[in-house]
Amino acid sequence: MGGMTWKIRCGGKPMTAIVLAGGRGRRMKADKASLDVGGKTLLEHVVAQIEPYFKEVLVSVSRGQDIVLTTERRTTTTRRSASPARTKASQLRIVPDETPGLGPIGGLITGLRAARNEACAVVACDIPEIDLSLLRSLARAAGDAEIAVAVDPAGHHEPLFAVYRRSIVPAIESSLRSGERSLLPLYKVCRTAVVPLDGPGRVRNLNTREDYVAYLRSIEVSGRRGRRAHRKGSAGRSGRPR
Repeated sequence: MGGMTWKIRCGGKPMTAIVLAGGRGRRMKADKASLDVGGKTLLEHVVAQIEPYFKEVLVSVSRGQDIVLTTERRTTTTRRSASPARTKASQLRIVPDETPGLGPIGGLITGLRAARNEACAVVACDIPEIDLSLLRSLARAAGDAEIAVAVDPAGHHEPLFAVYRRSIVPAIESSLRSGERSLLPLYKVCRTAVVPLDGPGRVRNLNTREDYVAYLRSIEVSGRRGRRAHRKGSAGRSGRPR
């Protein structure tokens, strides 16, 4: 059974992952999805972590946004696309926002409408390290709820690292008609399960250039530690008597 990847499921059923990549990155002053992380774009970095664990992956983008998405198996590009760009393997699709300028709630409703599965794990592309154990906890919590969201000890929700069901689309439509663009009011009108976080900072966001630089430094340090540990392990094995 070595090497087997267990898909994340909700109530025993397959799930869709929706990666929100359509933000304008005002504070970052750059398209976050295209930031370089070790020779990949940030979007590619995030999708590579998620893709093995979900039956379907949708990448929600703004209309007119240039996206080139390369994984180990495929490359797909969307440029000023008016319809979803589909890869050779239909499990990964790029879905442009139906209505421009709505922010994350627009990407969410577009993704939910396009999803083939009822339960959807929603992740912003500016969360560079995907906590798969937390996603599994959210998926379990969503088995008896319409929304499962992580909340830190200070009471702050993580609306862009959560599980949403397609059944909440009418509630989102109602919010939009009233001029509401925040996701937080949905938690009061939909059946919502809360997954407590054991401390602040478990879900890391790259909001500013400083956040991005600090993240690159952290993975560089982690890489050096890993290489040193590998060299020590190799030296230890080579020194064993035969």
